[in-house]
Amino acid sequence: MRKKIIWAILIVAVLGAALAVGTYFGMEMWLFIVLLCTFAVFAAVFSDLAARSIVKPLREFDPEHKTGQGYKEIEPIMDRLNRQSQLIDLQMADLKRSQEEFRAITDSMAEGFVLVDTDMKLVSYNPSARKLMGDGGVESSGLFRNVAEQALAGTHTERTAELDGRVYQILASPVEDAGRVTGAVIVTLDITEKAHREAMRHDFSSNVSHELRTPLTSIYGISELMMNDMVKPEDMKGFAANIHDESGRLIALINDIIKLTQLDEGVYELERAEVDLYAVAKSVVERLKPVAALRGIEFAVTGTSTNIHGIPSVIDEMVYNLADNAMKYNVENGRVLISVAKLAGRPVISVSDTGIGIPREHIDRVFERFYRVDKSHSKKIGGTGLGLSIVKHGAAVHGANVDLKSKPGRGTVITITFPSVGEETSPAPADTESTSEE
Repeated sequence: MRKKIIWAILIVAVLGAALAVGTYFGMEMWLFIVLLCTFAVFAAVFSDLAARSIVKPLREFDPEHKTGQGYKEIEPIMDRLNRQSQLIDLQMADLKRSQEEFRAITDSMAEGFVLVDTDMKLVSYNPSARKLMGDGGVESSGLFRNVAEQALAGTHTERTAELDGRVYQILASPVEDAGRVTGAVIVTLDITEKAHREAMRHDFSSNVSHELRTPLTSIYGISELMMNDMVKPEDMKGFAANIHDESGRLIALINDIIKLTQLDEGVYELERAEVDLYAVAKSVVERLKPVAALRGIEFAVTGTSTNIHGIPSVIDEMVYNLADNAMKYNVENGRVLISVAKLAGRPVISVSDTGIGIPREHIDRVFERFYRVDKSHSKKIGGTGLGLSIVKHGAAVHGANVDLKSKPGRGTVITITFPSVGEETSPAPADTESTSEE
């Protein structure tokens, strides 16, 4: 537009000058017209060249390569544009770096992260969230859609949901700008292990309450009868024996609970030392032999001295519980064999018996706290239901693997494989393998 105005002014000026000249010299009309047209052509060519020379530096200006600055009159503008270009480059570089850092952080998150706009369209998400959403995005995922709608309505939302056998906590919050909701951010946390621990704690509390209530009720009832002189002198010894047995059951239960708590809290970590598995096995057998003799149970220990770096008291408790279970759940005149060896450089202790065995449907649960295959038999022999749980937790503290094989009516074999010398032995969940032989 400015170029056209310049052209018009120049043409008008030239025509005016030509008209004045013609009038002054009194030229003929045809000569005047020729002269006028010549002036007009020269004016047009001159104005075009002038315009081109003015805009040429602007057209050649390249902010990235800093060219096109040879025209002194516009150099201040060029310098300002150069500075502005440099500032924009720095800002773009910072923005790209921030975006890459954000992407690296969200992609490495185990938690799911989703950012949507007001139309519930995906703005950003990470792979963990993509697995939960599927290919349909937020709108097709019932897990995300409801919380996203509430967040876009301005409400902070928290929900727990189960998907594919996992438990997730979903947190959704509105994204606001100047008091106006412009989107929603959704974070998903995998709380499966936490939910599992909560369920275990709840079950543990319930089981402890039940296990404590039973002997206490018995002791309370017997003591009340004795206090009111309702027990015959000849029955007094039997009632005292009942109190003794129930009290012993309570003490054993409380001791086992304390041991499990200490294993969970890692209070034994400063007690690690060299432990000879063969010597521990021999010691355990000597302690159990008097009781085993009453039922004709035969104990045997095979192997050689095999050392591990562990917690002596925990190792002793583990071997004792395995041997004690093998004796208690054995048949009359049965046999218990404890073998110690090194397999592929790893210390191994195995306890096998000729006992009643474990049915297939119970094998995967025998390491749970208070789980009993035969409750009536366990009550008869005075078990607390925590022995194998202590074994599992002790193995976890030592980074060991526990393997159980059993066949009903033929016996059970439980093997603990410890890490070899130099392997990591810090507390970790113990791998437990259980099989039932046909």
